Amino acid sequence: MRVRPHTVIVALLLLAGCSAEPVAQPGPSAPLPPDEWASFRNVDSCAILDETALARLGKVSARTFTGASAHNCVVTITRPDGTPLVTRAYVGERVAQDAKPVDIPGLTAFQDSGCTLTVKTAGELGIAISIEGTDYEKQCAQSREVATLVSAQLKSPPQNPGASPFHGKDPCQPVGQFTKQIGSLKEAKRPTLINCELTGTSGTLLISHEIENMAGHAHGEPLTISGMEGMRHQEPDQKDRCMVMIMVRPVLEQSYFTTRIEAVNAPDSCTKATDAANESAKEL
Repeated sequence: MRVRPHTVIVALLLLAGCSAEPVAQPGPSAPLPPDEWASFRNVDSCAILDETALARLGKVSARTFTGASAHNCVVTITRPDGTPLVTRAYVGERVAQDAKPVDIPGLTAFQDSGCTLTVKTAGELGIAISIEGTDYEKQCAQSREVATLVSAQLKSPPQNPGASPFHGKDPCQPVGQFTKQIGSLKEAKRPTLINCELTGTSGTLLISHEIENMAGHAHGEPLTISGMEGMRHQEPDQKDRCMVMIMVRPVLEQSYFTTRIEAVNAPDSCTKATDAANESAKEL
């Protein structure tokens, strides 16, 4: 029987199609660990220090973020005699090793030697209340009093995704885009609520969502990231390390909500940090 040439070609193509395997796209070799901070990402720390609940102590004012995190808040409670009581709420804290259980109705609470009172709300993590001062005996009693007054807010933490640009955001995302800069993912860590460390086959990315006071900050090369002001910094003798900071928007005096991306042990580190910063900005 005579076989037509085009029949042979079709048969060979079919055989080739059957034997060919889909080409696998490179991807992370290690998954992101479970996000133990997930239940805290939308918590409004300033709403925990509820003005109505704390009215028994005095007038609440000067409510603002404290420290480097948009998940911490400080307020001043002015007592009837004019004495200020500076109170802080920290979201996503661990109970200190030296802390001992204290009795706050309806809560699982612990207090450490520095008088910080921490209420567990998700596994070993929780929300801490502390009072500014130097009289530990008085501070310990005051933090217990504040925690008792805001026990409803500690038991069911108030949610507010609009409290800052970082509320509801996981600094490890978008992990798929980040790993394009550092290769297949070997290890991922979330050391705190506002930090992420991603290590790939060709470097590490350190990502953080912080409040940065720019007054004393060493400014680097200016650049624009997704329409926002930013800067890039690299030490002359550290070509495998480069940091890019995005100043997302002003907060407090001379301070900004910032995203910091640092590429470490990576070739062409400034390009990788800049590209990663552009991807991170899309999540804001």
